[in-house]
Amino acid sequence: MPISARELAYAATTQAFTRNFRHLLPVPRFLVRGPFLPGQPRPKDTKPKDRIKHWNIVPGDYVRLRGDTSGTIREVNRVNKLSNRVLLKKETNKESPSTDARNEGMVSVPYSQCQLLVGRYEYPPEGQSIEAAVKPVFASRLTMSKPYWYAKGGYWIWRRYAVNTTPRLPNYTGSSHISIRIPWPKQNTLTKPEPSPYDTIAEAVNEVTYTPPALPSTLLSPAPRIPTEHEYITSLTKPGKVVVPASAPVEVHLVKELSNPHSRAKKQARWQAFAARQKALLETHIQAEYANLAGRTRSAARAEATWKWKNQIEEERKAEMKRRWRNRGGEAHEARTSQRKVRKAAKREQKLRRLVLADAPNQVVPDAPAA
Repeated sequence: MPISARELAYAATTQAFTRNFRHLLPVPRFLVRGPFLPGQPRPKDTKPKDRIKHWNIVPGDYVRLRGDTSGTIREVNRVNKLSNRVLLKKETNKESPSTDARNEGMVSVPYSQCQLLVGRYEYPPEGQSIEAAVKPVFASRLTMSKPYWYAKGGYWIWRRYAVNTTPRLPNYTGSSHISIRIPWPKQNTLTKPEPSPYDTIAEAVNEVTYTPPALPSTLLSPAPRIPTEHEYITSLTKPGKVVVPASAPVEVHLVKELSNPHSRAKKQARWQAFAARQKALLETHIQAEYANLAGRTRSAARAEATWKWKNQIEEERKAEMKRRWRNRGGEAHEARTSQRKVRKAAKREQKLRRLVLADAPNQVVPDAPAA
């Protein structure tokens, strides 16, 4: 299954872990070519063979750009695995904050241009200085362990190491050098917002509103009797006549009202019952015709039984459609329409009878018909 339009639109993710490898699937060309509305961003992607399978730079890491003379360290905000690009947070000037909206947002850079921050290490003093210097160390080459599926979290996980660093570590020697493990960034814990007046309070959630009926202590004891539907309805209309225990399972009587009549299982059960009834009705017609052949062959009798069965099915279908039409109020609507037409015709006739024309020279009284 190729990449969908939703996956392409939300390709820039903030998730640090890889839950699947769908980003290696091809993207349909019509999603990239457009057409696009004015102002709509145009999605970009790389060829599937050029995409990175295991990402060692994830949101929450700190990187610097190769060739950046200023050596600015930026935080990774999002990663786009379809275009092999990393979205970094822009620098903010705390002394003179800018109000320009164009300065807000993120910077998109290629994955290959990023150098991952390994940590900050203390170096011996250089030159005439007597104080140790703390410098940031970046990984110029990364490697990883064999990935494995973490079933509890639902994602793939592996360990990442820095094989080579820039600058070299203070205690670096070519013979005793070992790879440095880089921990994954910690995920921010979700803070629970304060409840609003529209939220359900904890007391209402923890309130006990239903207690199941007490079951017998042994299997030999009789089970408690469940009140009938008539008793339950009577207890609602006439509480003094019938008293239903508070622990009675009320949902037993409301199973039809509480259950979904349009579920797949119920639709299938209704269809199976309908098909079984039609099959049994056909068999009844065939057996009736076989019992009284009257000189016909069995094939002719079966054909006539099938014809009668089809006619009965059609009549039942028409009767069912008329019943549904009547239940929808079609018959009452037709009666109202007929009454409205009768009243309209009566008003029209009454209006014509009461019509009085003013005297005018162009009026001619018709002659009486000859006897």
